[in-house]
Amino acid sequence: IFFLLIMFYLLSCSIEAQIPVPEKGCYHAAFTGNDTHNQFVALAKKDIAVEMFFTGWPSNKIPDFPLTKCNDIVSHGSIPHITWMIYTSGTTYPLDAVINGSYDGYINGYADEVKNWGKPLFIRLGHEFNGDWYPYGGANNGGSTKTGFGDPDKADGPERFIAAYKHVVDLFRAEGATNVTWIWCPNNGSSPNEAWNAPENYYPGDDYVDWIGLDGYNFGLSQTWSAWVDFWNVYNSIYQKFQNYNKPMMIAEFASVELGGNKSEWIRQAYTVNLKYSFPKIKAVTWFHTRKNEGVVDTDWRINSSASSLSAYQNAIADPYYLSSIATDVKKNDPDLPIECKLEQNYPNPFNPSTEITYSIPKPGRISLKIYDLFGREVCTLLDEYQQPGTYRVQFSNSNPNLSSGVYLYTLRTPTFTTSKKMVLLK
Repeated sequence: IFFLLIMFYLLSCSIEAQIPVPEKGCYHAAFTGNDTHNQFVALAKKDIAVEMFFTGWPSNKIPDFPLTKCNDIVSHGSIPHITWMIYTSGTTYPLDAVINGSYDGYINGYADEVKNWGKPLFIRLGHEFNGDWYPYGGANNGGSTKTGFGDPDKADGPERFIAAYKHVVDLFRAEGATNVTWIWCPNNGSSPNEAWNAPENYYPGDDYVDWIGLDGYNFGLSQTWSAWVDFWNVYNSIYQKFQNYNKPMMIAEFASVELGGNKSEWIRQAYTVNLKYSFPKIKAVTWFHTRKNEGVVDTDWRINSSASSLSAYQNAIADPYYLSSIATDVKKNDPDLPIECKLEQNYPNPFNPSTEITYSIPKPGRISLKIYDLFGREVCTLLDEYQQPGTYRVQFSNSNPNLSSGVYLYTLRTPTFTTSKKMVLLK
């Protein structure tokens, strides 16, 4: 039932194609690294609305839409976010192979697989293009030269990227793969840091961008070139640059190391102050949860790189502002849909041996209903599953011979709401 409910929701979302932008709050998202979805959620103590992962373009040009991974993400009630890295071999520049159509068969086949899958997803195409570390970056595709491609008054590197990006999106649209929400995503700093390489020079136009993503990290003292930088200084400059583009924005990947400062305080400031109050257009935030080598230096970006960092993360994202499921519009003129979360008094009460609990939820999400004794010990779980908006009734029958007469609590939890009521068992 859980899986079918998710399928129904995601298929209904695909009618409008675009992943909804939350009116209030921000999607809790993550790249889970070497941990599974469930392992990360257990660490965070909160579900994620969006799960990001990385894929590249294969040299054999055989379409390779990651069906298994996307189905796994959907099975947990989350939206897939594919970071699709344009690894190509072009002449003279890597992006030439995209622009001249050499990869059209691959792109069309991939788009057809996405269309047939039919559920909403994010695709972040060629992220961090204003850096020189990926083959599709402007620096590796003509850079500042102006005479090799397009407008002689504009730098060829950004122009080639725009042409390649638009070509891919156009092919997807021609194939009818309208279930994609496209993310255009610069890095917070450009390399080289020159005027021609400013991220705005890479913007392909509003028709080709659904969300603007931003990437940036606090490397602390882990690198010879780095220093401790708080979240505000990582993102404020680039946020100000793009906040007026009339597009929803996301932090597409970010994290901090421990070395050089207080990571737990960095996390607290990021989530409880900056994201919530200073950067209101950020509607999704994706923690980069992994440990890896940056060059020859070990960097631990995980939320559990220390006990204090994990505690800070758990406390920060417990705020209902960080949404653990995808927002959906509730039709206000539909009398059958509740407009607020509500937990009714059980009936009958007192009861023996069974009683009925009624509750209402206005938005889809993972819902749990549990019974506790007055010492806070869990007696049983009545349900823990993904549910659609509506009013539900659940039966509780006392089948435990060790359960004595007395007062018990039943607690309803949704991604943004928790409440409890008392009930009395008489034997």
